[in-house]
Amino acid sequence: MDRKIVLEVKNLGKYFNAIKAIDGVDMKLYENEILAIVGDNGAGKSTLIKTISGVYSKNFGSIYINGKEAEINNALDAKKHGIETVYQDSSVIPLLDASSNIFLGREKIRQNFFGRLFKILDFKYMREETRKVLNKFGIDLKDLDAEVANLSGGQRQSVSIGRAAYWGGKIIILDEPTNNLGVKQENKVMDLIMKLSHDFKVSIIIITHNIDHVFQLVDRIVVLRNGKKVGDVLKKETDKNDVVAMITGVKNIKMNGKT
Repeated sequence: MDRKIVLEVKNLGKYFNAIKAIDGVDMKLYENEILAIVGDNGAGKSTLIKTISGVYSKNFGSIYINGKEAEINNALDAKKHGIETVYQDSSVIPLLDASSNIFLGREKIRQNFFGRLFKILDFKYMREETRKVLNKFGIDLKDLDAEVANLSGGQRQSVSIGRAAYWGGKIIILDEPTNNLGVKQENKVMDLIMKLSHDFKVSIIIITHNIDHVFQLVDRIVVLRNGKKVGDVLKKETDKNDVVAMITGVKNIKMNGKT
């Protein structure tokens, strides 16, 4: 049986004046797949995911969700289609605790008369839901009241990913999810990504510069260079040398003593 395509972009383009940030990109994401988008700085990776997630409006091309064309002009449109994005530079508010971050912008109002009238937040509900979602995804956070600034980098990233999954993200986009983390924290975040894909059937797009992590995590690799797609390969059918060669445009790259 053919795998279900949950997200597809066709001939997608985004220009900034004369700069072609992405230029006619075609890409598919399958159900329960982890897909890496790789490329050098300026290749168009961030522009591609920001166009899919509604930060940028496309200049041309089409986006399809579960086979139906979707108009995604802002982040709210993307969320309505089940796309949640975790950016490396703005994932959490450091001065807030985990539950406040998970419900940020989607705060729960008490459902009694005064709660609805005066918009009183239901902190107990949000705290209980936060504990449930962290437990569900195996995120170890002993103090729910701690400001996120006091958590480790891996814990902060886990809270961000947990938030994306909690809000129904069946397609989750992760921008450099292991950036600036120690080895132990990297492994915890990668375990969480694998758990979401394998146990909860979430389709995941990862942008990363870490080729080692690509080959540990993903099923398929899309390579961008100068705004265009130059490669689309199954991980099991390629190796690091070939991927680096596609990224740079230079053949016979030597890695680990091999050519």
